[in-house]
Amino acid sequence: MMPLLRPGVTPPVVVLRAMLLVLPCAALALALPQVPHGLVVAGVVLSAASWAWLPDHAVGVVPLALVAGWWAVHDVVDWRLLVVGVLLAAAHVAATLASYGPATLPIDPRLARLWLARGGLALVPLPVTWLAVRGLDPRLAPSWLWLLAGVTAVGLLVVTARLIRPEER
Repeated sequence: MMPLLRPGVTPPVVVLRAMLLVLPCAALALALPQVPHGLVVAGVVLSAASWAWLPDHAVGVVPLALVAGWWAVHDVVDWRLLVVGVLLAAAHVAATLASYGPATLPIDPRLARLWLARGGLALVPLPVTWLAVRGLDPRLAPSWLWLLAGVTAVGLLVVTARLIRPEER
């Protein structure tokens, strides 16, 4: 009988790769009972599976973009968007950690803490942006505005963090 895992693959790596499959699918599943188009569902599942197999590949953009795009084009600005944002950020952090080396390389706890903190920092603008969009007049603010505002805020946050980072000695 062929083993499912290669020799030396650590359980944390398996968990991280499983998260790459599950988290984008769960973020899209929050749309239920409204069922997204079959092509969107298939695209998310297949690209998330590819991402789980190759966590350092650019295919990881596809499930994130499909899920974010689906939510952006629908008139939904409720609590589920906060959960979707957390799930997608968690998937990105999991991919970052899983891509630091081969599957047989154990995850460094300091590296995991660093990326968990960075992921948490990236989520800071999420509730503020969500509250701002909720407070806007829905006739004047299209449903995709939260995504644009969130991406802009996270981008500014990343640039700020990059500029204030202490220099390496």
